[in-house]
Amino acid sequence: MRRVFLALAISLVSAVTSMNAEAASGPQLYMAGDSIMTEYAPNWFPQYGWGQSLKSFMKKPENLHNFARSGWSARRFRESGRWEKCIASALKPGDWVIVSFGHNDMNKRRNKPPKNDYSTVDEYKAFLRGFAADARAKGANIAFATSIAHSSGFREKDGMMSVDGGATGLGPYVAAMRETAAELGVPLLDLNRYAEEKLPKMGLEKAKALYMYVKPGEYANYPKGKRDAAHVRDAGAYFYARGAVEMAREQGLPLADLWKDPSSVPFVPSVPSATSRVGGQGF
Repeated sequence: MRRVFLALAISLVSAVTSMNAEAASGPQLYMAGDSIMTEYAPNWFPQYGWGQSLKSFMKKPENLHNFARSGWSARRFRESGRWEKCIASALKPGDWVIVSFGHNDMNKRRNKPPKNDYSTVDEYKAFLRGFAADARAKGANIAFATSIAHSSGFREKDGMMSVDGGATGLGPYVAAMRETAAELGVPLLDLNRYAEEKLPKMGLEKAKALYMYVKPGEYANYPKGKRDAAHVRDAGAYFYARGAVEMAREQGLPLADLWKDPSSVPFVPSVPSATSRVGGQGF
């Protein structure tokens, strides 16, 4: 009998310890998105996702779980089962999810399996509503983040820069996310509008330096260089990650409690390079 009581006591202590450890870990942050948010292996450097950079703003970096996938849309994230398997099944009350899609959802050429990414605007809204409903059913919180602006929408005239965040067809999907967020009362981290407001103050040259415009020989991973108007370098990922943090703080979202004061997190190039021209942007 004594052994039974001892075993029960040990079991109870173990259970309490496990519960305390889980509680001590605090709210978890899950990320669902595309290549603009995802995490890249070193052989892609300097290409970076803003979700990858967001880890440096976390008070507990281990509590960030980035499940974004390059080339994926809201449709494929849902229909592949990745949403349920990687995020919805793990959610608990108090957790947060940030959802950011749009770049691939608008691609009409990708409308057949296995890359069935295209959605009409109405279908896109329906996927966003589904993500929100699932998160809330678990007692978790959700925020939407609009797609970042393509640098193909950058213009300069008479020394003044402007940014068209809806360039290349993004506009209807950015508007759809804004409308759905308002409809559902979901917090919105409007990275697209952030780009329109902040980048012109930097000027065209510095703004484009945030994106994947790589000169031949500038980085070992791109010996022939690269010109990519959609994806960002590590500096661009930092710019947008910081924007997300700033907007959450401005809106007074509990989500901001997971992050440090953005002014305390300077941009530090992930792989210092003598030929890199993206450092020292003064964000």
